[in-house]
Amino acid sequence: MKKFYIAIPLIALILGFTSGKIIDDKMKNILQQLQMNEDDAQNMIWSNCAYSNFYIPNPKTLKALASGERGQVVESIAKYVKEYSSTPGFLNKYKELRESKKPDQPEKPKTMAEMKEEQKKNIEEGIKNMQETKSQMPADQQSTFDDAIKQYKEQLKEIDNPDNPMFSKDMENMYKQMYDQQTTDYNNKLAEWGKEYPENNPKPLIKVWLNKFLDETKDIDFTAQTAVDQNNREVFVKQEYERKNYVWKLCYRVGKEATTAGRNFAQKWLNEL
Repeated sequence: MKKFYIAIPLIALILGFTSGKIIDDKMKNILQQLQMNEDDAQNMIWSNCAYSNFYIPNPKTLKALASGERGQVVESIAKYVKEYSSTPGFLNKYKELRESKKPDQPEKPKTMAEMKEEQKKNIEEGIKNMQETKSQMPADQQSTFDDAIKQYKEQLKEIDNPDNPMFSKDMENMYKQMYDQQTTDYNNKLAEWGKEYPENNPKPLIKVWLNKFLDETKDIDFTAQTAVDQNNREVFVKQEYERKNYVWKLCYRVGKEATTAGRNFAQKWLNEL
């Protein structure tokens, strides 16, 4: 496990970051140390929430942000995250995401008459192109195009053949059945989409994010022992811990105080949604 130089506000940063057009001096100072502006911070919050990520910018710089007041700092930053989630800017991003996740409606199948007409035009265009190409070739090579032109014309005649299975009533019924099934699938997906991404309501999205954070940090052993391996990497002595997810390891690094503050805030927020 790669060693991370993480300090106090880690949990809040996992949950996102500050927001809004007006931020206090404390938050401005944190942003400066992270080499971020407000837009960058807001984009990071949104990205983390929208895709259930836990990205943390410039973790090495967090080491100098605070000392001894980890829980308070985490809660302070997390409040800003929560505030941004109720701003018009956050809602607009949610609307864009919601629309991008909307299932595509199936295209209604063409009638047999429409399909015949379309194929006729394609074949007629093919004959025209073939004849034009033939006329541009030397006289001794023009005959090589005759068979192809003949086949095109035979295909054109076959379209109007009442016994042509490609344009039969059975084929039309098959297309209709396929469309009906696609429409049923679409309606089911549309209903699921509406539940997962309700209109003007990003709360379900936030719930998924918070629940994932709580789930991935629920069993951290802050007494776990680490050691330095032959590659000078800090790793957990227990292989079980070495296989833990990224968030679990980061929260172990930041410590129990900050992790508890982050989890308490996440749980409280979740209860309010």
